[in-house]
Amino acid sequence: MDITAPPRFVKNRDLTVGSARLQEVQKAVHYYVDNHHCDVIGRVFHGIPGREASVSLSPTRREAASRGRREVLHFGSYNYSGLNGHPRVVAAAEAALKRYGTTVSGVRLLNGTCELHLELERALAEFLGFEDCITYSSGYAANLSVLSALCGEGDVVLSDMLNHQSIIDGLKLSGADVRTFRHKSLRSIEGALKKLAPEQRKFIITDGVFSMDGDVADLPGIVALAEAHNAFVLVDDAHATAAMGPHGRGTPAHFALQHGVDVLTGSLSKGLPGIGGFAAGAKATIDLLRFGSNGYIFSASLPPPIAAGLLEGIRILQEQPELQQRLHYNENVLRAGIRAMGLDCMNSESPIIPVLMPAYEKTFELTRLLHEEGIYVNPVGYPAVSKNRTRLRINVSANLTQSDLDRFLDTLDRCSRKLGVQQQDPALARTGT
Repeated sequence: MDITAPPRFVKNRDLTVGSARLQEVQKAVHYYVDNHHCDVIGRVFHGIPGREASVSLSPTRREAASRGRREVLHFGSYNYSGLNGHPRVVAAAEAALKRYGTTVSGVRLLNGTCELHLELERALAEFLGFEDCITYSSGYAANLSVLSALCGEGDVVLSDMLNHQSIIDGLKLSGADVRTFRHKSLRSIEGALKKLAPEQRKFIITDGVFSMDGDVADLPGIVALAEAHNAFVLVDDAHATAAMGPHGRGTPAHFALQHGVDVLTGSLSKGLPGIGGFAAGAKATIDLLRFGSNGYIFSASLPPPIAAGLLEGIRILQEQPELQQRLHYNENVLRAGIRAMGLDCMNSESPIIPVLMPAYEKTFELTRLLHEEGIYVNPVGYPAVSKNRTRLRINVSANLTQSDLDRFLDTLDRCSRKLGVQQQDPALARTGT
């Protein structure tokens, strides 16, 4: 009897075949490359990205390497407190590097804990106004770890529609019933809570400062609803730590509501001068995370030099409240000046200032023009924001001077006029007529 051999197939090496999602990603890559937008995506820094920086265009384009470096004023950094590169932070990290090396070569529950980790977590808890704290390898890992550990099947989670992607991904891992509420809408939250039984395990989750719009959560309203309906409150304070509240203690401290927040997560790589993430809360809750969150159990510890630099950064914030005062002065000056040009800052009320653009292409054209004039800002488009809400995103730092602010506003005014994106006569806007 003849047995027909099965047909031989040549292995398909194109990973996009059969994947609608990857085909969409590939389409976006071609769009950015073909339209030369990659020039200003992933620009390369050649030193400390502080108030000033040496930057070259993205190396993904052949011409970029030949166009050299440019000295820019940095208005695109998460360095809200201005502590990145601070002499005391650098000195602390250098001393720890010599004593502990670059890594502890382990995870925290086994051989990955040094005294600096314990000291950092104690200092963070005290600084933020919570009983205990745990650190993770990144802010993204903190949200994935906390949400997948504390929320689960049978739980109901109410999540703001503009929450960060790390929250969305963490909730997918949790298996909880996720119900999205309208952005900052207490009525939407209350309507959802009223449909749930008092004994139902339920959570309300929100960003403290929203990373793309720069507005602040209505934490007093959320806490009041949570107390009335027996819900837990989780806040992601990535863009508020060292950028909001007294001494930079974050959104709960800004509203004096640490008692109403069950878990506060955040980043150690924005207002604080390091890398990593954290979760703060009651000691019993943090114990659950130490022994029940995969991002802590199965990830290597923070490098000791980073922990030392973070500790010094916290000390500086406690000693120098003027850093936060300067930060908020700077953001208020920029926001007022940008609005006076007829540009739309949306509902920004934090050091994150978006400038809504009328067209996708204009976003990248304006970014490139500003770069050529020595001003660094970030272009933000889909999928970080919806396709019709493309924007420039300005991140304000405490280390910017009045001269820097004046130069930025003058340059933005000239470049936005050149592209025709101002919505009204700036002269009329400034006089209020």
